[in-house]
Amino acid sequence: MKMPMNIGPFKKYVNEPCDIQYGTLYTMDVKLPVPNCKKRTVRVYLPDGYSKDKKYPVIYMSDGQNIVDKYTTAYGAWDIDVRMHELVKEGYSPFIVVGIDCPKIGHMYRAKEYTIQELTSYDPMGNMVMSRGYSNLLIDYVVDILKPLIDKYFATRLEKEFTAFGGSSIGGLAAFNFATKRKETFGFSLSFSPAFFLFDQKELYEYVDSLNINPEEYGKFYFYSGDVGFEHLFLQPTIDMYEYFKSRGFSDKQVALKIDKTQAHCEASWNKHFAEAIKFWLSK
Repeated sequence: MKMPMNIGPFKKYVNEPCDIQYGTLYTMDVKLPVPNCKKRTVRVYLPDGYSKDKKYPVIYMSDGQNIVDKYTTAYGAWDIDVRMHELVKEGYSPFIVVGIDCPKIGHMYRAKEYTIQELTSYDPMGNMVMSRGYSNLLIDYVVDILKPLIDKYFATRLEKEFTAFGGSSIGGLAAFNFATKRKETFGFSLSFSPAFFLFDQKELYEYVDSLNINPEEYGKFYFYSGDVGFEHLFLQPTIDMYEYFKSRGFSDKQVALKIDKTQAHCEASWNKHFAEAIKFWLSK
């Protein structure tokens, strides 16, 4: 079926060069209610064979420029179009991916949007990196403004268990943040290499305790870390957070941990384990 050039305010992505092999990408420029780098692109990837007569799970993702096209990213793409094509061949449901681009300049602005707003972050030497961020502004925008727009113009499943958020590094922290702050909206967190090491661990767990995370109210969580080079910093804090969830009564069907000590901190590594995380989220 030939896809239309426009779906509501979203325009079909026709830029060249482009290495998207399956499905169709739509984009829309937006103005985020954040203090810095307000102008962004929202990217909506529709799976091969998309039909408005069906309903699809949706995963929102940080760093939207990295989801499918290597020509829109500086560090490589997750190639979600290829991973999804493989998953569908195995019998899993196709899904919609909504990526929100990170700020184009200033790593600090990205960190301020994706971090836990209530906490101060530190480098591995214990030096303060930045005062508290403004992630709640991004969370409120996605849930209260962007998601209703996506649900209006695309064939989405509205149930919590079919609505996810994913990301890597500080974006993996964002995935954790979205799923815990808006548990009524997001039923799955794909949290790859989450940057828990940025926080004083005592302060972090006091904050997490305050959220009263429990298996009755929260959805599924999938944690991943490698262990090569810089990625080593992410490993133990990720294991610790997984063990925290287990201590709160989460079953193996509700929380998972994947460790691959051969992998570094990069999109090529996260790409390798994306399909496994989706299988944990969606059944055949």
